[in-house]
Amino acid sequence: MSTTKRERAVLIVSGGMDSCVLAYYYAAAGFDLHLLSFDYGQKHVKELAYAEKYIARLRGRFGLQENSLEIQHDVIELPISRLLTDSDSALINKNVQMPHGHYTDDSMKATVVPFRNPNMLLQAATLAWGDHASVIAYAAHQGDYAQYPDCREEFVDAFNKMLSTAMTGRTLHVESPFMHFTKAQITRLGASLDVPFDLTWSCYEGGYEGLDDRHCGRCGTCTERYEAFKLAGVPDPTQYAHDPELYLNIPGTASTAG
Repeated sequence: MSTTKRERAVLIVSGGMDSCVLAYYYAAAGFDLHLLSFDYGQKHVKELAYAEKYIARLRGRFGLQENSLEIQHDVIELPISRLLTDSDSALINKNVQMPHGHYTDDSMKATVVPFRNPNMLLQAATLAWGDHASVIAYAAHQGDYAQYPDCREEFVDAFNKMLSTAMTGRTLHVESPFMHFTKAQITRLGASLDVPFDLTWSCYEGGYEGLDDRHCGRCGTCTERYEAFKLAGVPDPTQYAHDPELYLNIPGTASTAG
């Protein structure tokens, strides 16, 4: 148990590699952490089990020595899929097929979940208020700009303005430290922090399509993951059921699938 008064951060984390790097980044900076994951009806709910895996490794590294960090993790249910019963989002509607291809393809707009990050951030802000945390953070990055409005800098600025207006007497602030990072840069940062990439889950499809612990290799998050490791020059520990190389848009590599 920590005996030192530290700054506290509430982090929104999925089972993915960006969230894992985010958690290690703030732990390495010396923050006590309250990690918050969400079951919002996503098809790839398998990611939550992977979040538990890398958080256990995080605790083993930062939470078991003298004057260790405090690391809590909670999973909260958000009724997004129940509120959007006829959604056209492939992530929460079982009747909508998951698109295959590069993560910047227009077809990937089908993976947008309306108001997902605002919902999550508001829960995190409420928790941060009760925890007297100084920071709320999530792992939005440069590659998210193409498809996800609530991963853009304009959204973060607007959300912070809302927080300052909704409550007075204390300052809560959302940070997105990877906002101008490519996923390859996040991967290099993670490698420098010795994060356990093998304990992360990105795939939107493999968790429910009978692929066991293999990523599908065809959805946007799989191609983004594969591409990030390739560009970063970091070994990729992921098992893919299909070859992501077929979907890449990296100059000099295989052309995108038709």
